Amino acid sequence: MSMNKRIVFLAPLFAAASIYATDAVSAVPPVDGAGKPAYTTCPVSTTGVTPTSIYHFDKIIFTIVGKLQAANTADQQALENLVANNFKKPLDIKILDNPRTVADLKGKVLTFLGADPKIPDNWLSIEITDVEYAAVVCPKTP
Repeated sequence: MSMNKRIVFLAPLFAAASIYATDAVSAVPPVDGAGKPAYTTCPVSTTGVTPTSIYHFDKIIFTIVGKLQAANTADQQALENLVANNFKKPLDIKILDNPRTVADLKGKVLTFLGADPKIPDNWLSIEITDVEYAAVVCPKTP
């Protein structure tokens, strides 16, 4: 499997999604087929001085190739519907990433989908096909 890394530096106020995989909720998210742009906004200081901020985003492209078990049993039907409607279709998620840590890509996908990352069969049901990333640098104000 070849992972193509693409570096894209975007102008302030424009970037990929800002979804925190580490703050994931157990609810199964909907699949967005509309292709809407995602933005991040640079912080604004009330004191007039804003430090330089850098945001790093990962776009993880994957396919679901098997059944998934939800982290919460109440979400199982929604997860089964997501799998049935998107089986072996290319999907992607965009998440805010910490460039100082090693990214557990499958764990991030499973957590984002609301699947239980502690179940080994869930790991076998996700195939990651590509990872892209973007960085946003917000300018420092004097």
